[in-house]
Amino acid sequence: MITSDVGPEELVSYLSRSGWVRARAGTLAELWQSREDIGTAVLVPRFAEADDFVRTLEILTGEVARLERRSPEDVLRDIARQFLDVTDLRAQDDDIDEGTISLQSGLGLFNAANSLMVSAAAATIHRQSYYGRAIPKAAHAHARRLRLGQTRPGSYILPVISSARFGATVRDGEGIPHLDVASEDAYFDRRVLATLSRSLETLAEMTMQRGRTPTRSDILDSVGEGVSTELCNAVLEVIKKGNVDIFDVAFNWAPASPVPDDLQRRVVFSSENAPILTQVRDELKESEEPSDTVLYGVIRRMSLKQHEDSGRVSLDTVVDGKKRSVSFDLDLATYRRAAQYHGERRRVVVTGTLDAPPGRPATMVVRTFAPDRSVTSFDDLR
Repeated sequence: MITSDVGPEELVSYLSRSGWVRARAGTLAELWQSREDIGTAVLVPRFAEADDFVRTLEILTGEVARLERRSPEDVLRDIARQFLDVTDLRAQDDDIDEGTISLQSGLGLFNAANSLMVSAAAATIHRQSYYGRAIPKAAHAHARRLRLGQTRPGSYILPVISSARFGATVRDGEGIPHLDVASEDAYFDRRVLATLSRSLETLAEMTMQRGRTPTRSDILDSVGEGVSTELCNAVLEVIKKGNVDIFDVAFNWAPASPVPDDLQRRVVFSSENAPILTQVRDELKESEEPSDTVLYGVIRRMSLKQHEDSGRVSLDTVVDGKKRSVSFDLDLATYRRAAQYHGERRRVVVTGTLDAPPGRPATMVVRTFAPDRSVTSFDDLR
Protein backbone atom coordinates (compact mmCIF):
# COMPACT_ATOMS: atom_id res chain seq x y z
CA MET A 1 0.00 0.00 0.00
CA ILE A 2 1.32 3.43 -0.91
CA THR A 3 0.73 7.03 0.09
CA SER A 4 -1.94 7.49 -2.61
CA ASP A 5 -4.15 5.04 -0.66
CA VAL A 6 -4.26 7.45 2.30
CA GLY A 7 -6.53 10.48 2.67
CA PRO A 8 -7.92 12.52 5.56
CA GLU A 9 -10.75 10.03 6.16
CA GLU A 10 -8.28 7.15 6.63
CA LEU A 11 -6.16 9.26 8.99
CA VAL A 12 -9.10 10.26 11.18
CA SER A 13 -10.43 6.69 11.24
CA TYR A 14 -7.08 5.24 12.32
CA LEU A 15 -6.37 7.86 14.98
CA SER A 16 -9.83 7.63 16.53
CA ARG A 17 -9.41 3.85 16.81
CA SER A 18 -5.90 4.12 18.25
CA GLY A 19 -6.36 6.26 21.33
CA TRP A 20 -6.16 9.74 19.81
CA VAL A 21 -8.68 12.56 20.24
CA ARG A 22 -9.38 15.67 18.18
CA ALA A 23 -8.10 18.66 20.17
CA ARG A 24 -8.66 21.46 17.69
CA ALA A 25 -10.17 21.82 14.22
CA GLY A 26 -9.17 24.40 11.64
CA THR A 27 -10.05 25.14 8.06
CA LEU A 28 -7.04 23.35 6.56
CA ALA A 29 -6.00 20.93 9.30
CA GLU A 30 -6.89 19.40 12.65
CA LEU A 31 -4.78 18.87 15.76
CA TRP A 32 -5.06 15.44 17.39
CA GLN A 33 -3.64 14.47 20.79
CA SER A 34 -2.71 11.10 22.23
CA ARG A 35 -4.70 9.95 25.26
CA GLU A 36 -1.62 8.07 26.52
CA ASP A 37 0.76 11.01 26.15
CA ILE A 38 -1.01 14.38 26.42
CA GLY A 39 2.14 16.16 25.29
CA THR A 40 2.13 14.33 21.97
CA ALA A 41 0.09 15.84 19.14
CA VAL A 42 -0.06 15.42 15.37
CA LEU A 43 -1.36 17.65 12.60
CA VAL A 44 -3.97 16.00 10.35
CA PRO A 45 -4.46 17.72 6.96
CA ARG A 46 -8.06 18.04 5.78
CA PHE A 47 -7.28 18.05 2.05
CA ALA A 48 -5.27 15.36 0.27
CA GLU A 49 -4.67 17.80 -2.61
CA ALA A 50 -2.62 20.15 -0.40
CA ASP A 51 0.98 20.65 -1.57
CA ASP A 52 2.37 19.64 1.82
CA PHE A 53 0.10 16.62 2.33
CA VAL A 54 2.78 13.98 1.73
CA ARG A 55 5.28 15.71 4.01
CA THR A 56 2.67 16.17 6.76
CA LEU A 57 1.72 12.51 6.40
CA GLU A 58 5.36 11.47 6.85
CA ILE A 59 5.62 13.51 10.05
CA LEU A 60 2.34 12.09 11.36
CA THR A 61 3.24 8.45 10.70
CA GLY A 62 6.69 8.99 12.22
CA GLU A 63 5.21 10.42 15.43
CA VAL A 64 2.56 7.71 15.70
CA ALA A 65 5.18 5.03 15.04
CA ARG A 66 7.38 6.42 17.80
CA LEU A 67 4.51 6.34 20.28
CA GLU A 68 3.37 2.84 19.25
CA ARG A 69 6.97 1.52 19.02
CA ARG A 70 6.45 0.34 15.46
CA SER A 71 7.96 1.17 12.12
CA PRO A 72 6.45 4.07 10.10
CA GLU A 73 5.90 1.63 7.23
CA ASP A 74 3.70 -0.59 9.42
CA VAL A 75 1.72 2.40 10.66
CA LEU A 76 1.19 3.69 7.12
CA ARG A 77 0.01 0.26 5.98
CA ASP A 78 -2.57 0.10 8.78
CA ILE A 79 -3.78 3.63 8.04
CA ALA A 80 -4.14 2.81 4.34
CA ARG A 81 -6.31 -0.27 4.91
CA GLN A 82 -9.02 1.42 7.01
CA PHE A 83 -11.54 1.01 4.18
CA LEU A 84 -9.92 -2.01 2.49
CA ASP A 85 -10.68 -5.71 2.87
CA VAL A 86 -7.55 -7.85 2.54
CA THR A 87 -7.87 -11.52 1.63
CA ASP A 88 -4.69 -13.48 2.35
CA LEU A 89 -4.06 -16.56 0.19
CA ARG A 90 -1.41 -18.67 1.90
CA ALA A 91 0.56 -21.64 0.59
CA GLN A 92 2.22 -23.77 3.28
CA ASP A 93 4.70 -26.46 2.31
CA ASP A 94 8.09 -27.84 3.37
CA ASP A 95 9.43 -26.69 0.00
CA ILE A 96 8.76 -23.02 0.86
CA ASP A 97 12.03 -21.63 2.17
CA GLU A 98 13.07 -18.12 3.24
CA GLY A 99 10.13 -16.46 1.57
CA THR A 100 10.62 -18.24 -1.77
CA ILE A 101 8.35 -20.69 -3.52
CA SER A 102 8.75 -22.96 -6.53
CA LEU A 103 7.69 -21.45 -9.85
CA GLN A 104 4.99 -24.11 -10.29
CA SER A 105 3.51 -23.52 -6.83
CA GLY A 106 3.73 -19.74 -7.23
CA LEU A 107 1.89 -19.85 -10.55
CA GLY A 108 -0.80 -21.99 -8.95
CA LEU A 109 -1.26 -19.46 -6.15
CA PHE A 110 -1.46 -16.46 -8.49
CA ASN A 111 -3.83 -18.25 -10.87
CA ALA A 112 -5.98 -19.30 -7.92
CA ALA A 113 -6.24 -15.69 -6.75
CA ASN A 114 -7.85 -14.64 -10.02
CA SER A 115 -10.03 -17.76 -10.32
CA LEU A 116 -11.34 -17.49 -6.76
CA MET A 117 -12.36 -13.88 -7.19
CA VAL A 118 -13.95 -14.43 -10.61
CA SER A 119 -15.92 -17.48 -9.44
CA ALA A 120 -17.11 -15.70 -6.28
CA ALA A 121 -18.15 -12.64 -8.29
CA ALA A 122 -20.05 -14.86 -10.73
CA ALA A 123 -21.84 -16.59 -7.82
CA THR A 124 -22.74 -13.19 -6.37
CA ILE A 125 -24.62 -12.45 -9.61
CA HIS A 126 -26.15 -15.87 -10.16
CA ARG A 127 -25.59 -19.36 -8.74
CA GLN A 128 -24.55 -22.06 -11.17
CA SER A 129 -22.78 -25.40 -10.77
CA TYR A 130 -20.65 -24.92 -13.90
CA TYR A 131 -20.20 -21.62 -15.71
CA GLY A 132 -17.83 -22.60 -18.50
CA ARG A 133 -17.89 -19.71 -20.97
CA ALA A 134 -21.02 -18.24 -19.37
CA ILE A 135 -19.20 -16.37 -16.58
CA PRO A 136 -20.77 -12.89 -16.40
CA LYS A 137 -18.63 -10.08 -17.83
CA ALA A 138 -19.14 -8.21 -14.57
CA ALA A 139 -17.29 -11.00 -12.72
CA HIS A 140 -14.19 -10.55 -14.89
CA ALA A 141 -14.51 -6.78 -14.58
CA HIS A 142 -14.57 -7.12 -10.81
CA ALA A 143 -11.35 -9.15 -10.77
CA ARG A 144 -9.63 -6.52 -12.92
CA ARG A 145 -10.41 -3.86 -10.29
CA LEU A 146 -8.72 -5.76 -7.48
CA ARG A 147 -5.16 -5.11 -6.31
CA LEU A 148 -2.42 -7.43 -5.11
CA GLY A 149 -0.32 -6.51 -2.10
CA GLN A 150 3.31 -7.44 -1.61
CA THR A 151 3.91 -11.08 -0.73
CA ARG A 152 4.82 -11.63 2.91
CA PRO A 153 7.51 -13.87 4.46
CA GLY A 154 6.97 -17.14 6.30
CA SER A 155 4.52 -19.37 4.54
CA TYR A 156 4.03 -17.73 1.14
CA ILE A 157 1.17 -15.22 1.50
CA LEU A 158 -0.48 -13.36 -1.36
CA PRO A 159 -2.78 -10.49 -0.25
CA VAL A 160 -5.73 -9.53 -2.47
CA ILE A 161 -7.09 -6.04 -1.76
CA SER A 162 -10.66 -4.85 -2.38
CA SER A 163 -12.74 -1.83 -1.44
CA ALA A 164 -14.96 -1.72 1.65
CA ARG A 165 -16.11 1.88 1.35
CA PHE A 166 -19.90 1.80 1.21
CA GLY A 167 -22.39 4.32 -0.11
CA ALA A 168 -24.48 6.42 2.24
CA THR A 169 -27.76 4.95 3.46
CA VAL A 170 -30.82 6.73 2.05
CA ARG A 171 -33.62 7.22 4.58
CA ASP A 172 -37.09 8.76 4.43
CA GLY A 173 -38.42 11.49 6.74
CA GLU A 174 -39.13 8.92 9.46
CA GLY A 175 -35.62 7.48 9.30
CA ILE A 176 -36.66 4.28 7.52
CA PRO A 177 -33.86 3.06 5.20
CA HIS A 178 -34.50 2.79 1.48
CA LEU A 179 -32.62 0.98 -1.24
CA ASP A 180 -30.64 3.34 -3.46
CA VAL A 181 -29.38 2.07 -6.83
CA ALA A 182 -26.29 4.32 -6.84
CA SER A 183 -25.26 3.16 -3.36
CA GLU A 184 -25.85 -0.54 -4.07
CA ASP A 185 -22.85 -0.78 -6.41
CA ALA A 186 -20.58 0.09 -3.48
CA TYR A 187 -21.51 -3.16 -1.74
CA PHE A 188 -20.52 -5.47 -4.58
CA ASP A 189 -16.86 -5.96 -3.59
CA ARG A 190 -17.80 -6.88 -0.02
CA ARG A 191 -20.61 -9.16 -1.19
CA VAL A 192 -18.15 -11.03 -3.40
CA LEU A 193 -15.93 -11.71 -0.38
CA ALA A 194 -18.94 -12.77 1.69
CA THR A 195 -19.86 -15.21 -1.10
CA LEU A 196 -16.26 -16.43 -1.29
CA SER A 197 -16.04 -17.00 2.47
CA ARG A 198 -19.32 -18.91 2.65
CA SER A 199 -18.64 -20.99 -0.48
CA LEU A 200 -15.14 -21.97 0.69
CA GLU A 201 -16.49 -22.85 4.12
CA THR A 202 -19.15 -25.06 2.51
CA LEU A 203 -16.59 -26.69 0.21
CA ALA A 204 -14.23 -27.38 3.13
CA GLU A 205 -17.04 -28.91 5.21
CA MET A 206 -17.82 -31.30 2.33
CA THR A 207 -14.26 -32.31 1.48
CA MET A 208 -11.93 -31.83 4.46
CA GLN A 209 -13.56 -34.14 7.02
CA ARG A 210 -11.87 -37.52 7.32
CA GLY A 211 -13.97 -40.54 6.51
CA ARG A 212 -16.80 -38.55 4.95
CA THR A 213 -17.64 -38.53 1.28
CA PRO A 214 -20.25 -35.97 0.22
CA THR A 215 -23.43 -37.27 -1.36
CA ARG A 216 -24.73 -36.01 -4.68
CA SER A 217 -27.42 -34.13 -2.76
CA ASP A 218 -24.73 -32.45 -0.61
CA ILE A 219 -22.85 -31.39 -3.71
CA LEU A 220 -25.87 -29.97 -5.53
CA ASP A 221 -27.08 -28.17 -2.40
CA SER A 222 -23.67 -26.49 -2.10
CA VAL A 223 -24.37 -24.54 -5.30
CA GLY A 224 -26.83 -22.46 -3.30
CA GLU A 225 -23.90 -21.33 -1.14
CA GLY A 226 -21.82 -20.31 -4.16
CA VAL A 227 -19.82 -23.50 -4.76
CA SER A 228 -19.07 -24.18 -8.42
CA THR A 229 -16.78 -26.15 -10.69
CA GLU A 230 -14.67 -23.03 -11.10
CA LEU A 231 -14.29 -22.59 -7.33
CA CYS A 232 -13.10 -26.19 -6.98
CA ASN A 233 -10.64 -25.70 -9.83
CA ALA A 234 -9.19 -22.64 -8.10
CA VAL A 235 -8.42 -24.61 -4.93
CA LEU A 236 -7.07 -27.55 -6.91
CA GLU A 237 -4.82 -25.13 -8.79
CA VAL A 238 -2.84 -24.78 -5.55
CA ILE A 239 -3.03 -28.14 -3.76
CA LYS A 240 -2.97 -30.37 -6.84
CA LYS A 241 -1.33 -28.62 -9.79
CA GLY A 242 0.86 -26.50 -7.51
CA ASN A 243 1.81 -29.45 -5.28
CA VAL A 244 1.28 -27.41 -2.11
CA ASP A 245 0.46 -29.31 1.11
CA ILE A 246 -1.75 -26.68 2.78
CA PHE A 247 -3.70 -23.83 1.22
CA ASP A 248 -5.69 -21.44 3.37
CA VAL A 249 -7.68 -18.29 2.74
CA ALA A 250 -7.95 -15.68 5.52
CA PHE A 251 -10.32 -12.71 5.47
CA ASN A 252 -9.15 -9.49 7.13
CA TRP A 253 -12.08 -7.09 7.17
CA ALA A 254 -11.59 -3.33 6.89
CA PRO A 255 -11.30 -1.81 10.40
CA ALA A 256 -13.46 1.23 9.56
CA SER A 257 -16.32 -0.68 7.89
CA PRO A 258 -19.00 -2.92 9.44
CA VAL A 259 -17.67 -6.44 9.94
CA PRO A 260 -19.60 -9.18 8.09
CA ASP A 261 -21.83 -11.36 10.21
CA ASP A 262 -21.49 -15.12 10.73
CA LEU A 263 -18.61 -15.71 8.31
CA GLN A 264 -15.46 -17.77 8.77
CA ARG A 265 -12.28 -15.71 9.09
CA ARG A 266 -10.08 -18.55 7.77
CA VAL A 267 -10.71 -21.64 5.65
CA VAL A 268 -8.09 -24.39 5.18
CA PHE A 269 -7.61 -27.01 2.45
CA SER A 270 -5.15 -29.93 2.42
CA SER A 271 -3.63 -31.78 -0.53
CA GLU A 272 -4.65 -35.05 1.17
CA ASN A 273 -8.24 -34.28 0.23
CA ALA A 274 -7.59 -33.35 -3.39
CA PRO A 275 -9.27 -36.58 -4.67
CA ILE A 276 -12.56 -35.70 -2.91
CA LEU A 277 -12.34 -32.13 -4.23
CA THR A 278 -11.85 -33.52 -7.71
CA GLN A 279 -14.92 -35.71 -7.28
CA VAL A 280 -17.00 -32.71 -6.21
CA ARG A 281 -15.73 -30.65 -9.16
CA ASP A 282 -16.59 -33.39 -11.66
CA GLU A 283 -20.06 -33.89 -10.18
CA LEU A 284 -20.77 -30.16 -10.41
CA LYS A 285 -19.54 -29.98 -13.99
CA GLU A 286 -21.87 -32.78 -15.07
CA SER A 287 -24.89 -31.33 -13.27
CA GLU A 288 -27.70 -30.00 -15.42
CA GLU A 289 -29.37 -27.99 -12.64
CA PRO A 290 -30.65 -24.59 -13.88
CA SER A 291 -28.92 -21.44 -12.68
CA ASP A 292 -30.45 -19.25 -10.00
CA THR A 293 -30.63 -15.46 -10.04
CA VAL A 294 -29.25 -13.74 -6.92
CA LEU A 295 -31.04 -10.66 -5.57
CA TYR A 296 -29.88 -8.44 -2.71
CA GLY A 297 -32.34 -6.01 -1.25
CA VAL A 298 -34.58 -4.60 1.44
CA ILE A 299 -37.87 -6.14 2.57
CA ARG A 300 -40.55 -3.55 1.91
CA ARG A 301 -43.84 -5.34 2.62
CA MET A 302 -44.95 -8.58 4.27
CA SER A 303 -48.38 -10.20 4.42
CA LEU A 304 -49.62 -13.41 6.02
CA LYS A 305 -53.24 -14.51 5.80
CA GLN A 306 -54.87 -16.60 8.50
CA HIS A 307 -54.58 -20.38 8.04
CA GLU A 308 -52.19 -19.99 5.10
CA ASP A 309 -49.04 -22.13 5.02
CA SER A 310 -46.92 -19.43 3.34
CA GLY A 311 -46.46 -15.67 3.54
CA ARG A 312 -45.96 -13.06 0.83
CA VAL A 313 -42.89 -10.83 0.82
CA SER A 314 -42.10 -7.84 -1.38
CA LEU A 315 -38.41 -7.01 -1.85
CA ASP A 316 -36.92 -3.75 -3.10
CA THR A 317 -33.92 -4.75 -5.19
CA VAL A 318 -31.96 -3.95 -8.34
CA VAL A 319 -32.63 -5.81 -11.60
CA ASP A 320 -30.60 -4.94 -14.69
CA GLY A 321 -29.38 -1.76 -13.07
CA LYS A 322 -32.86 -0.48 -12.17
CA LYS A 323 -34.80 -0.50 -8.93
CA ARG A 324 -37.55 -3.14 -8.96
CA SER A 325 -39.99 -4.59 -6.48
CA VAL A 326 -39.97 -8.40 -6.57
CA SER A 327 -42.63 -10.48 -4.78
CA PHE A 328 -42.32 -14.09 -3.63
CA ASP A 329 -43.80 -16.62 -1.20
CA LEU A 330 -41.96 -18.10 1.78
CA ASP A 331 -42.90 -21.06 3.96
CA LEU A 332 -43.90 -20.14 7.51
CA ALA A 333 -40.52 -20.89 9.12
CA THR A 334 -38.66 -18.82 6.55
CA TYR A 335 -41.32 -16.10 6.72
CA ARG A 336 -40.68 -15.76 10.46
CA ARG A 337 -36.98 -15.30 9.77
CA ALA A 338 -37.83 -12.68 7.16
CA ALA A 339 -39.92 -10.85 9.74
CA GLN A 340 -36.95 -10.91 12.12
CA TYR A 341 -34.57 -9.49 9.49
CA HIS A 342 -37.15 -6.87 8.57
CA GLY A 343 -37.38 -5.80 12.20
CA GLU A 344 -33.58 -5.67 12.47
CA ARG A 345 -33.39 -3.56 9.30
CA ARG A 346 -31.15 -6.13 7.67
CA ARG A 347 -30.56 -6.49 3.98
CA VAL A 348 -31.35 -9.96 2.67
CA VAL A 349 -30.22 -12.14 -0.23
CA VAL A 350 -32.61 -14.34 -2.21
CA THR A 351 -31.84 -16.90 -4.91
CA GLY A 352 -34.25 -18.57 -7.28
CA THR A 353 -36.00 -18.31 -10.63
CA LEU A 354 -36.81 -14.69 -11.48
CA ASP A 355 -39.63 -13.59 -13.75
CA ALA A 356 -39.30 -9.85 -14.38
CA PRO A 357 -41.00 -8.88 -17.66
CA PRO A 358 -40.78 -5.18 -18.54
CA GLY A 359 -43.79 -3.18 -17.43
CA ARG A 360 -45.27 -6.00 -15.35
CA PRO A 361 -44.89 -7.06 -11.69
CA ALA A 362 -41.75 -9.08 -11.02
CA THR A 363 -41.97 -12.37 -9.12
CA MET A 364 -39.55 -15.06 -8.01
CA VAL A 365 -39.75 -18.73 -7.10
CA VAL A 366 -37.35 -18.80 -4.15
CA ARG A 367 -34.76 -21.50 -3.60
CA THR A 368 -32.78 -19.92 -0.75
CA PHE A 369 -33.41 -16.97 1.57
CA ALA A 370 -30.84 -15.57 4.01
CA PRO A 371 -29.51 -12.36 5.56
CA ASP A 372 -26.98 -10.43 3.52
CA ARG A 373 -23.84 -11.41 5.45
CA SER A 374 -21.68 -8.74 3.83
CA VAL A 375 -22.97 -6.20 6.39
CA THR A 376 -25.08 -6.52 9.53
CA SER A 377 -27.82 -3.88 9.40
CA PHE A 378 -28.58 -0.43 8.05
CA ASP A 379 -28.07 0.92 11.55
CA ASP A 380 -24.37 -0.03 11.34
CA LEU A 381 -23.94 2.17 8.26
CA ARG A 382 -23.63 5.90 8.06
